Amino acid sequence: MSTRRGMRRQHRASRRRRVLRRRRIQALLAVGVVFGVGTVSTVAAWTDTEAASSSFAASVFDTQSQTAGTPEFTSHPAGSAASLVFTGGALHPGAVAHAWINVRTSPASTVGGTVVLSGVSSSEPPPPITTPATPLVASALEYRIVRLPGLAPGSACGAAAFGGANPFVAGSGAGYLPVLQTPPSGVTPTPLGPAGAGIGFCVEVRMSPEAANSLQGRSATVTWTFTGTSSG
Repeated sequence: MSTRRGMRRQHRASRRRRVLRRRRIQALLAVGVVFGVGTVSTVAAWTDTEAASSSFAASVFDTQSQTAGTPEFTSHPAGSAASLVFTGGALHPGAVAHAWINVRTSPASTVGGTVVLSGVSSSEPPPPITTPATPLVASALEYRIVRLPGLAPGSACGAAAFGGANPFVAGSGAGYLPVLQTPPSGVTPTPLGPAGAGIGFCVEVRMSPEAANSLQGRSATVTWTFTGTSSG
């Protein structure tokens, strides 16, 4: 009987050893898996980069004008207007006079654009105090403008320019605009190319046939403003 008990003890001890050995093997395998994952996540690698760059420059859009009184093309901003030279001398009721102006982009302009009549203004000495009040000379002045086929004076500016196919920039073949009236909106802008491309305009001014006698001998200065806008 003691022999049987001894055998059972040996059997239990052997089973415990097998269980313990199996647990140790499982523990080692688990450690190996964890170690393997850690090893993969920390493996070093070669790296390299590629970069691309470019420089950017702003375009140039600059307008210049020329008239018979200011024959050199240059910039004429507000306060430094080019001098228009009208034909015909002093006006009387119903008389008309003509003057041309060329507008272009400067040779340094890298882009083209458009130009449009954007404003008309006038200035004159105050009229004498009378009863009834003496009107301003500008109140009796009317104008209209056409775009010429090319630059003036090569493209003639005169009465004939308003009776043909030249497109009107202000006014029409049937009528004039008052100098004291803001130019109407909606006029199609005139295209301008880059690098010195230009176009001519012809201005016709008329003194109203109903101009008052009290305007005799007096004068007014009228300024037309053309605004250029780049195309990009």
